[in-house]
Amino acid sequence: MPFPADHPATLDPVLAEWAAGIDEAAPGAVPGQVLRHLPGRRIAVLTELGGRVVVVKVFASPRARGNARRLLALAGTPVAGIVPAVVGCDPSGHVLAVSYHDGTIADHLPDHAYAGHFAAVGRALRSLHDSGADLDREWGRDEEVAQLVRRQVPATADLVHHLDESTQWLRGAPVVPSHRDFHPRQVVVTPEGGIALIDLDDAAMAPRGLDVGNMVGHLVRERLMGRRPAAVVEAATAAFLGGYGPSDDLDAATLQAWTTLSLVRLAALAETRHQDPAQHDALVRHVHGLPSMDGAGFTAP
Repeated sequence: MPFPADHPATLDPVLAEWAAGIDEAAPGAVPGQVLRHLPGRRIAVLTELGGRVVVVKVFASPRARGNARRLLALAGTPVAGIVPAVVGCDPSGHVLAVSYHDGTIADHLPDHAYAGHFAAVGRALRSLHDSGADLDREWGRDEEVAQLVRRQVPATADLVHHLDESTQWLRGAPVVPSHRDFHPRQVVVTPEGGIALIDLDDAAMAPRGLDVGNMVGHLVRERLMGRRPAAVVEAATAAFLGGYGPSDDLDAATLQAWTTLSLVRLAALAETRHQDPAQHDALVRHVHGLPSMDGAGFTAP
């Protein structure tokens, strides 16, 4: 059934043009709880379809077809059970329906249970990276830096310039099937204690360090902002890296470089998207204090 007239998907003037595609992506789905709404960009909604729960996403741009292709590529690999499965896509490419993983978002776990799940989170990410899927787009160091340039704010401009010069050696790294927006809100701990990865809208072939560094960067932010005790964050970080395990193309320098790229992106978003000056300032101070930002740059392997 279509979205009701008073639903955010129809009240959003940009998304409303495409919202009717729910009837083609998931015929008979009954819209329910809004999971996330980025006005003018996209919305994700829980729906009921034939006795099961399905997530329907409406995009302002025609991303749904590409997202469906990449999820279908993962469906033929060992990670099929821990990533969303495609239910349907409308012909316009603006509406995608995928399976729903029940459980608790890792970011919502209490402190006492948080770190205990992160070894499994690391293993789940490693299984995605080692799945052998061939995704139809690639995202490397140059694309990441170009995105930093597009999103930079005055306080991050010098950091972006420094990173552009000091991370040239990351070019040409091997690429693996990657989430590309990996952080604690993209992980579900299932009722059985398993791990599922959600929201793979940005999935691409990318260097391992992008996902691993992005998760570590988000954990650094949790510590800096006092969202969790430092000991909990440090334990979660160690468990995550231990669960992920060693890799020839992810040494300490590579991880630090990708983590720093993530932190600078988060600093800019703190200002432009979240309007959180305290977070922005804390992240900028932290990055300026890193040894790799003292003019010497990163030590390439």
